Amino acid sequence: MSTRSRRIAGAVLGLVLGVLYGGASGAINAWALPDVPLRLDAGAIIADTIFAGLGALAAGYLTAWPESSFKGVAGGAGAIAAFLTLRAVVAQATGLDSLLRAVLVLIPIFLPSVALSLPITGLLRLGVNWYGDALSYSGRPRLFRLGRLALGVAAVGLLAGSLSRMTADEQAALRQVNLMIQNGLAARSEAQVPRPLRNILGFSARAAGSYTLDPRVEVGADLGFADSSAVQTIWVEVLFDNGLRFHCLVGQTLAEPLCAES
Repeated sequence: MSTRSRRIAGAVLGLVLGVLYGGASGAINAWALPDVPLRLDAGAIIADTIFAGLGALAAGYLTAWPESSFKGVAGGAGAIAAFLTLRAVVAQATGLDSLLRAVLVLIPIFLPSVALSLPITGLLRLGVNWYGDALSYSGRPRLFRLGRLALGVAAVGLLAGSLSRMTADEQAALRQVNLMIQNGLAARSEAQVPRPLRNILGFSARAAGSYTLDPRVEVGADLGFADSSAVQTIWVEVLFDNGLRFHCLVGQTLAEPLCAES
């Protein structure tokens, strides 16, 4: 395989991996919770998928650049770490003083970032080497090896994306709030509306049509006890199509969700 073909193969493998990862990470929660009306920002998912694809394309190209696999893996990991560190510095810098502070804080994370990037570039280079090996065959052996490579790339990309799945606590909170809203919509009188939803003025009259849920993890004081230590709660925002918006706090230390209009 020529140098040009190797680099193109690295770029293509990186692009496919990045797109699969970005798409899977954006849609995994909707697949995991098909019975819950999650709010999905299609524009953000598409943008994240494009960004992940282009980033992985660049990483794959750099990893495949040198003929030596070791140099490619190490150089690609260094490039990824440098990009992430520079991006973090720029994001946190609002002036010269903050820039210097950001540099002093973030530069030490460069080497750990290189170490964390090594598995990514290692897999990319392994894919490039498998592709080169497949081209050395012809007929069915080549097709078999190319098929094995395609399955491996798909499995790695989708598996990495699935790691973005919500935690068990977040999923339980969403199901709890969704069931509560369903019971509230089915209530025939105000007395039958679940107690947390009675905090929403005129819920029975105002809640109509479809709605979506959007969770967010927060860490704060336990609302049930004074001077308590910090605990994790799940903030679930509810948005109805007719404009009614409220949120519910769910936590293991709360007897029931706490709901209020946003």
